[in-house]
Amino acid sequence: MAPEFETGCTLDQDIQFPEILGSTVDEVLETMFFTEALATDCAHEWRIDAVSAHVRFDGSHLGEMLITLSSQAADSIAPAFLGLDPSETTPEARGQVILELTNILCGAVLSRLWPESKLSLATPELAGSDVRIEGLHHCFALPEGMLSVSLSVQAKPECS
Repeated sequence: MAPEFETGCTLDQDIQFPEILGSTVDEVLETMFFTEALATDCAHEWRIDAVSAHVRFDGSHLGEMLITLSSQAADSIAPAFLGLDPSETTPEARGQVILELTNILCGAVLSRLWPESKLSLATPELAGSDVRIEGLHHCFALPEGMLSVSLSVQAKPECS
C-alpha cells in the first residue's frame, strides 16, 4: 500500500475497493435489508427518478460517500428494513431508511478500508437525484432496482 494511502492523504487507486465495496454492500443488504446486490456495469438512465443521500467523514481520512437508489429499490428496501407492509411505509420513513443505509454502508466500507483509522461520520443527508458522481464509483443491480455507491476522499490539509 502506498504511504499516502496509509496516512489518509489520498485514496490509492490500487486498493481492492471494488472487492471491499462489493462484499460490504452484499453483506449489508442481505443481513439488514433482506435483498441481494450484484455488481454491474453502470448505466445511469435510472437515476432520473432516484433518491440519493450522502455522508461526510473526517479524521484520519477526509471525504464523502454518496448512495443513490432507484425509486423501485428504495420502495422495496424500506419496508423490508422496517418490517412493515409496503403500503404502511410513508415517504418520510423511506427517507429515514435511505439515510440509515447510507450511514451503515459508509461505516462498514470505511472500517474495512482503514480498520485502524479514527473516523467521524457526519449526519447523513438526503440529496437530489442530480448529484454529481465523484471519486470511486460502482453500481449494483438489486432484484427491485439499482444502487450506486461513490466514495470520494480528499487530501488532508496537512498533506498538501
